[in-house]
Amino acid sequence: MATYVILLRAVNLAGYGKLPMAEFRKMLSGLGFERVETYIQSGNAVVSAKGSAAKVAKDVAAGLAKMMGSPVGVVVRTHEQLDRVIRENPFAAEASDGARVHVAFLAGPANTNARSALERIVTQYPKRRDRYHLAEEHIYFHLPDGAAETKFSGKTLDKALGVMGTGRNWNTVLKLHEMSRP
Repeated sequence: MATYVILLRAVNLAGYGKLPMAEFRKMLSGLGFERVETYIQSGNAVVSAKGSAAKVAKDVAAGLAKMMGSPVGVVVRTHEQLDRVIRENPFAAEASDGARVHVAFLAGPANTNARSALERIVTQYPKRRDRYHLAEEHIYFHLPDGAAETKFSGKTLDKALGVMGTGRNWNTVLKLHEMSRP
């Protein structure tokens, strides 16, 4: 069995997408996953499962759609992929404040126009000091002014990248990496 990190999009945010973690763990166990653990209330889980990351994502998405009555974005990563995300962090010097460095994990590669779309976001909001680094199927952010008012979020980011993503602050990335250690 492989170990996978499951990242859900937009659950338990400001009253939206209510998903009790006990119910989420029960659903994951019901899918046949083992070593099921969740971390905080924002839709993070670590499981051991047979099959590929794509199969795990598909099974979790189907289970959540049935349980919640609507689709939920699901991204799955391995411990090794999180190793690489941590090792290649271009904002490592700023990561001591784990609330100011974030990673958005993408459901697939960004479109070919993503960089220009991201630059348009930066230039539209010159008072913000947000920085980004697009790296294959994830994007790093340094948000020195905080994440609350960044324009690199939700549907704006999805539109710029052409793919769904879900973000985590650096502290959460490190904790999920630790939890997924074989």
